[in-house]
Amino acid sequence: MTTVSDDPLKKGLIDFARRLRSGHTSARAVTEAYLSRIESLNPTFDAYIHVDADQALKTATALDNLLSAGVDLGPLMGVPVAVKDLFAVAGMPVKAGSNLDLTDCIGPEGPFIKSLRQAGCVFLGKTRSIEFAAGAQNLIHPTPWNPCDMSTPRTPGGSSHGSAVAVAAGLCGFAIGSDTGGSVRQPAALCGIVGLKTSYGIWSTEGVFPLCPSMDTVGLLTASTEDASTVYAALVDDKAASGVKLTGIRLGVPEPECMDTMDADVADRFKLSLQHLQNAGVELVPITWPTEQEQQDIKAIYAGMVPADLLTTLGNERFQSQRHAIDPVAVQRLEGGVGLAATEYIRLQRMQKRLAELARDRIQGLDGIVSPTTPLTPQAVKNVSKSVATASDFVARSLSYTRAANVYDMCAMTIPIPGDPGSMPVGLQLTCASQEESKLLSLANSVSHIMLNKTRIK
Repeated sequence: MTTVSDDPLKKGLIDFARRLRSGHTSARAVTEAYLSRIESLNPTFDAYIHVDADQALKTATALDNLLSAGVDLGPLMGVPVAVKDLFAVAGMPVKAGSNLDLTDCIGPEGPFIKSLRQAGCVFLGKTRSIEFAAGAQNLIHPTPWNPCDMSTPRTPGGSSHGSAVAVAAGLCGFAIGSDTGGSVRQPAALCGIVGLKTSYGIWSTEGVFPLCPSMDTVGLLTASTEDASTVYAALVDDKAASGVKLTGIRLGVPEPECMDTMDADVADRFKLSLQHLQNAGVELVPITWPTEQEQQDIKAIYAGMVPADLLTTLGNERFQSQRHAIDPVAVQRLEGGVGLAATEYIRLQRMQKRLAELARDRIQGLDGIVSPTTPLTPQAVKNVSKSVATASDFVARSLSYTRAANVYDMCAMTIPIPGDPGSMPVGLQLTCASQEESKLLSLANSVSHIMLNKTRIK
């Protein structure tokens, strides 16, 4: 029986950086360890759709030589990374989770991936994505195995599900995803890890397949809030957030009527989380967020503007001539953009901008908002994949708590809420105003420490 090596970065990125510079490990050693784990475990988890072992090893060796020569690229130097199959990476294919040829829609490697390369990251390969990043469940494409349950295939969500599974299974140091309505936070929550959605424009989306250009954002999937802070700080040339004193912090809590009905375990653990926060000195402020009208507006934006943007990217001719090769759940989403009047599209665009302006005003006096990340725990794949209707229902419900942050142009993060042994993952979502990532990360670090954050599937 083949022995699988341990996750070489299970103690976190800061620990790895220290060991690398003290000579106790090397970029090549950890890259080899991850490639070995991928070879052994990816046939089960199916997180990666493409692995470039040769180039990863060449890069790792070159980085070790640089460090030996006294050239230090910073805290991410030598860290093996997984990238969602929505991003162009030089030398790797990019399919956006589709059977169609979409190279004309994406372009060459963009500034964000280049920044990872300049920081000394090692690209292991590409992770699976929901087709076009449009939703959280496909019917014709494989679903990665959520490591939270090794006996029953459960959905890891989406659309960045391959990246979430790769982190949860210990198949990379951290992973990259995109988030247009929860595509980083929802799979991170369902896989029991950390997911960061940045504010619009923090990182360039050039070289990334566009779903909705006015709301697309780049995000991080990590094993801990500390790792997320390390990566974010390294890429924005800032000091890593540590934590914040929670006494006196004011967090808004959406009223029950503002949130869909939760699974019992989600409701119980969210209630317990609020108790932990209050015990730590946090002031919880009930808020109507989103209002009933805003909930309807958000649904309209995702039913009309988002599919219209996607249809513009693909081109209606390509969609109509090749729809037979597209996942039926994605086809249903795209139909929402067919025939959408220009006046209605402009109305929805203006609505989204107005909601973002309202959010900036309404969050005044609050340090952030706290809610569950998704009302659901991981569902059995066989149940959500019965039909287009069951898959679409799962998509709508599972993303119902995350979409507001994109429409409101806020930054948001999910962290795991620990449960009893054998329980399914549940995520706690923290949301802050636009451009307040450092504040969000500090808050998340403190909150996760309170709740004895369990992050990585062993």
